[in-house]
Amino acid sequence: MSKRKRYSPINKFKPLVSIIIPVMGRFDLLTQCLDAIPEAANGLGVEVILIDNNSPKEEADKFYSELKPETPLTLIKNSANVGFPKACNMGANRSIAPLLFFLNSDVILHKNAIDYLVKDMDDPKIGIAGMLLVFPEYSDGLNPDIRPAGKVQHVGMDTNIHGNWIHTFVGWDANNPKVLQQREVYAVTGAAIMTRRKLFLKVGGFQEIYGLGTYEDIDFCMSVRESGYNIVVNTKAVGIHHTGATAEFYKIGYPMNQNRLTFLQRWANKLRWSEYERW
Repeated sequence: MSKRKRYSPINKFKPLVSIIIPVMGRFDLLTQCLDAIPEAANGLGVEVILIDNNSPKEEADKFYSELKPETPLTLIKNSANVGFPKACNMGANRSIAPLLFFLNSDVILHKNAIDYLVKDMDDPKIGIAGMLLVFPEYSDGLNPDIRPAGKVQHVGMDTNIHGNWIHTFVGWDANNPKVLQQREVYAVTGAAIMTRRKLFLKVGGFQEIYGLGTYEDIDFCMSVRESGYNIVVNTKAVGIHHTGATAEFYKIGYPMNQNRLTFLQRWANKLRWSEYERW
């Protein structure tokens, strides 16, 4: 199912953070994602693990043959799109750092973003740290009406009175005082999520029953809460999220409704209304 290739030896390298990035094409965005990592890490020891979910062969061959990473990098190549949850689990199983940072290939981190999240993890009560993500300044061919340029895409997730998950403050000005509060949240998106390696493995990682993906991130957050840990968003840690860029470009559909039902079967009796707490 997979082939592994190491671009830099890490046998004697002991990173603090393993950055796990699932990939399915859109190497234009992946290039920007990788280029931003050194400044985002601010000198911290990191390794990068790419899990390629059967990207278009010609694009992939060209990209990987020319790749000259600035950080130690491991490549796992899958012969099929195994989905986001399984790809992340594969990366976690290959990681060697005590902290895991799952990162979408369409997220471009700002300076010191990883460093800010690592500092949050100094608190042993914190099991997950998320970050402030904003929509790109240009639409990237996507609908600007639902992706307002420069506005909030993610600053934590909550449930509304109907039990549906929502992105808190989505579309708000990223400099709004409410947005910029450092706070505990109910859940965070898997697009940029830091956790402890031991904790991730203890709760079973991302649940692969969610197939291609969606809801595996909040399922993981629920498991971490059940284990007695807190979840926070650090709004000093910022990134640009080209939301949906890969899925819309390659016409990939995600089982949203099916996964919502799967999630409710697992967690309906544990959900609480949290949206009102933000006001």
